[in-house]
Amino acid sequence: MKTYFHAVSLNFPLWRSSARGWFLCLGLTAMAASAQAPVDVRLALVIGNAAYPASPLLNPAKDAVAVGQALRKLGFTVQELQNASKTQMEQAIATLRDQLKGRNGVAMIYYAGHGVQVDYDNYLVPIDARIVKESDIAAQALNISATIESFATSGNRLSMVVLDACRDNPFKTRQAIAGLAPRDAPKSVFLAYATEPGNVAEDGDAAAGNGLYTQFLLKELSRPAVSVDDVFKRVRFAVRRASDGQQVPSYSNGLDTPFGFDKGFAAAAPDASARAAQFALEKPHWDRIRDSKNPDDFFDFIQAYPNSSIGELAQAVLERISRRKLVAQAAAGEAPQDPTEARFRKGDTYKLRTTPDRGTPILHTAQVLDANADGVSVAGVFGPSVVAQYTLAGAVIKDQLSTYDPPYVLIPGGEYQVGKRWGGRSMRKYLTGDVQWMDYSARVVAREKITVPAGTFDTYRIEYQFQMEKGALFKSVMWAQPEWGLAVKLNYQYQDAAGNVRSSTREMLERQRGS
Repeated sequence: MKTYFHAVSLNFPLWRSSARGWFLCLGLTAMAASAQAPVDVRLALVIGNAAYPASPLLNPAKDAVAVGQALRKLGFTVQELQNASKTQMEQAIATLRDQLKGRNGVAMIYYAGHGVQVDYDNYLVPIDARIVKESDIAAQALNISATIESFATSGNRLSMVVLDACRDNPFKTRQAIAGLAPRDAPKSVFLAYATEPGNVAEDGDAAAGNGLYTQFLLKELSRPAVSVDDVFKRVRFAVRRASDGQQVPSYSNGLDTPFGFDKGFAAAAPDASARAAQFALEKPHWDRIRDSKNPDDFFDFIQAYPNSSIGELAQAVLERISRRKLVAQAAAGEAPQDPTEARFRKGDTYKLRTTPDRGTPILHTAQVLDANADGVSVAGVFGPSVVAQYTLAGAVIKDQLSTYDPPYVLIPGGEYQVGKRWGGRSMRKYLTGDVQWMDYSARVVAREKITVPAGTFDTYRIEYQFQMEKGALFKSVMWAQPEWGLAVKLNYQYQDAAGNVRSSTREMLERQRGS
């Protein structure tokens, strides 16, 4: 039986020949799992620093106790530290590392307390620190950035770092930067932070009993989801909702294999029937709310379906109607990400070159004809006579071959983050009238500097896989910048009608902003 691959738009022309400074906040650290055993080796270090002589905090000690209890219920052997000195913290981390050596296990460090950043390195502040000037930090605080790197090379299957240390920091200098420094998770590491880089988190009050971030983390740990992505995305949007956008947790996922607190690495990937059942729940819900102006409708949807592709559509709407009230500190050398509605602007022009693995390169020009809350129209991406349609954030509504319901999410509905994943289903209607489902998954893999004819660019690399109802499968890689709607470079592989694996690459030759 022949298998036919149907090309999906991916902002890509598919021609007729183709077939389809210094202040930080941090929270949980390391996690790893046994490759063979169905039950993972799970060890955790939980630290709560509250009794600072000059700047005490209300909740970190209680946060640490509560998180320790939750982790024990999830199969972790937990070591707890209360109001620890630097020496105690260093010794505890060394003990955790030694206990995991050669066990391919799951390590987790949770820290609540003060933290600082210096030159994009993050430090946890022990109780015995006496920081007067910035130069005191490296000597008196614990460099958690170095700890993360050591766990990344430790041989753990998973090292998880979640830090709830973004309290408003009392250590002030003229160079002070609030909150954490941005950092992408190394391979096999999951990093989670109480709020976006460069911002501060709520410590909570005595009545609440826990910091705002840890309140929702505890709630999600009590009902472990399929993956840690589910847990931390729910925490992220629950805190954002509760704080009215003034605190937005952040995370970065360096795992190649999904991990869940309940089933470890043993959870099977959903098959077509499971995805169909999920889609049957999501799609009617989305159809009911997609035109709503009430942010709660979209928060509820994301909580119900945290990592679905339709959840990314919901996030894109939230970015318009209930924007966060903070700006994340950008990585070194980068600018903060603009709101998603700035990706496409009327009059944007791209000169592109598409090079198939066989045949002659094709030059074409794409131009944004219109861009507003109702959608984006772009001429020339798929040939001079074709007008493609996108959502304002960049999900594909229509390409040269098909329309998609719901639009399929080509780029994130919110900000780009290394490790961000999404996946789901869209119903694809061809020009012939034939309708098929299309399952797909995507992951922001890394930041990469690439060179194309238009120049050298800092980009995010996104990898995709698509499965069509009638057996077709293809993969694609896109190098994109958050502030532009069309990618700097895109490569895809597909199978033609004769069963041959083919590939094609599109590169940007030139681009210019419109109005």
